[in-house]
Amino acid sequence: MYMKPFLLNVFFSKRFIHAKVMHRGTSKVISVTTTNAKDLRNTLPSLTDIDACRVVGKLIAERSKEADVFAMSYESKKNERIEGKLGIVIDTIKENGIIFV
Repeated sequence: MYMKPFLLNVFFSKRFIHAKVMHRGTSKVISVTTTNAKDLRNTLPSLTDIDACRVVGKLIAERSKEADVFAMSYESKKNERIEGKLGIVIDTIKENGIIFV
């Protein structure tokens, strides 16, 4: 817990994608991005496709850097694979300079 204080949480529904970075010890939310926000809802053609996943990953990385968070972790749930849309979000975050521990 002490070596991995920041945790990425990603939720996919049929209508939108929601991602947030939390501090484990204090449960403080560091950064939040959703495709249901007004600025993204009007600019993206689809709120759940691959391009939306890339936009969410880029925004989470930028907002985390603004909050001085440069490393985070992702704990997969039981029998969850890191592929598809989740893999795209995580890869985009890595490409934008965030280290996964």
